[in-house]
Parts: sequence; C-alpha cells; structure tokens
Amino acid sequence: MSEKGKNNKKKTGLGLAIWILLFLIILIVFLVKQEEIKENFDKSGATALIEKKIGKDIFDDKKADSKDSGSKDTVIELNLKKNEQAKKSEQKKIEEAQKTEKTSEKPLQSEKSIQTAASDEKKTEVNQKPAEKSVSAGKTQEKNEEKTEEQKTVQATKPPVQTAETAKTEKSLPQVAPAANTTKSKLCFVAIDSDGLVIRKEVTRTVSKDSPLLETIQSLLKGPSSTEASTGCKSYIPSESQILSASVKNGVAYLNFNEEFQFNPNGPDAANIQLMQIVYTATSFSTVKSVQFLIEGKNQQYLTEGVWIGSPLGRNRF
Repeated sequence: MSEKGKNNKKKTGLGLAIWILLFLIILIVFLVKQEEIKENFDKSGATALIEKKIGKDIFDDKKADSKDSGSKDTVIELNLKKNEQAKKSEQKKIEEAQKTEKTSEKPLQSEKSIQTAASDEKKTEVNQKPAEKSVSAGKTQEKNEEKTEEQKTVQATKPPVQTAETAKTEKSLPQVAPAANTTKSKLCFVAIDSDGLVIRKEVTRTVSKDSPLLETIQSLLKGPSSTEASTGCKSYIPSESQILSASVKNGVAYLNFNEEFQFNPNGPDAANIQLMQIVYTATSFSTVKSVQFLIEGKNQQYLTEGVWIGSPLGRNRF
C-alpha cells in the first residue's frame, strides 16, 4: 500500500476514537446531571416537543421504578388491613354469641315476674270495685250541685222585665247626639308685624265633610273670631262678599263669588291680599293646586282695581 492510504486509515481511526470519547463524556455528563438537564428542558419546553414526536418521556425510567415499588408496598398494606379486619369481625361474632347465651337464661325469671304481677293486678281490681262505687256516687252529687249553680246564674243573667214606669224614665233621660261628620281645615288670615309688613296667619277650624271646601271659604268670608282678632288676625276680603259655588277639577278649584267680591274699598294692594287669603285657604286641601276666580259664574280678566284674575292663581303668584 502507498503511504497516502496508510495516512488516511490512521486519520479515520483517530476520528472514530475522538467521536467515541466525546459520546462517552456526553453520556457521563447526562447521567450525572440528569435532573438539572430535565429542569432546563422543562423550562425551555423542549421535553414537550420531544414527547410529541417520540411519544415517550425520556426521564420516566426512574419514575416507573418508584411507582412499581410504591404499588407493591400499598398491596402489602392492604393485605395487612384486611387480615386485621377479619380478626376483629371474628371477635365481634364470639362476643355476640356469648351475649345471646346470657339473655336466653333471663326469660324464665321474667315470665315468673309477669305471672306474679298479673295476680297482683287482679287483687287490686277486686279491691278497687267498692271504691269506684263510692267515687261514682260522689260524681252524681257534684253534677247535681253544678246544675243548681247553673240555674242560679241563668236567673241572675235574665234581663229585667220592662214596665211602663221604666219606659217613661228612659224616655225622660237626655239622649246624647252622635258625633258630627266633621273635619278640620286651615284658614288664611293676615296680621301686621312691628315693621308694618303684612304677614300670613293660619287658623284651624272645624267644618263639615259633606262640602269641606265650600264651607271653609264661607268660614273665611265671615272673618276672624274675637279670640283670633285678639291675636292680631285680620281679613281684607270685602265684608259683603259671598261664595255661590265651589268645585274642583284637575287640581283647579273653581270658586264662584258675587259681584261685591270684586270691589275692595282699600285699593289694589288690599285686593291682592284678598286673593292671597282665598288661594292659600283653598290650596291647603291636597286636591287643590290653584284657584280660578269667577264672578257671578263668569270668567273675568280683572277686578275693578286692575288685579288679574283671568287665569288660575297658585301660591307662587303671591
């Protein structure tokens, strides 16, 4: 062979030796640092890719061994527990058999006691018969006494017979009149304070429930009473004013007055106070929000002093 062929063989042998050494070094490092490599593979996600392609876990050999050993230990423990449970069940059966033997001896004594108790009951029944007779006799006496007491109570509860004299005395007694069907309503008067300003003063009066709004306005037109006047109450409504009718529709009170209502001798300021008294008194009812003034059944635009009454007036007008 030529020198070139020999050199090529030497090179190939050295290359194979070097590859074998590298493989052995890698294998040793893999075996020594298997756990660290596994953790790094898990973190990087390389194990998942390898398992998908290969279909096996490259680090599962040790796990399988540990599982096999663990399963063997659990089988041994289960067998020991079964043996213990079997021994306990045998002991329970022996104890129950002993108890049944003891209880089988007792019924003889209980039967004798039952017979003696039955004989004692018969004797007590014979002795109780005369006692029962005496008790029944006592009960009949009690029933008779109760009947007599009931008769006395019935006689006592019977109403007395009404004679002509009692009827006369009852007629002569004064009869109390039933309570009137009334309600309380608020009336608006005015007063003059220390500064000369006109302020409102509300007064409560009792009126009938049949037509409370109409009667309340009628009561207002009469003016304040003597006691109310002593507290400073005044009215600027003309004294000859009269209300002819009153009705409420959709929150508006339609109040119909006579002709004298539209003439106020104290001027337009007094006429405004006059309207304020009516509006505040009417709107004290929850069903009334504003007042439409009518004169002899007609809707007029102004009072004679030039005060507007052509539309419904509420509290915000004053």
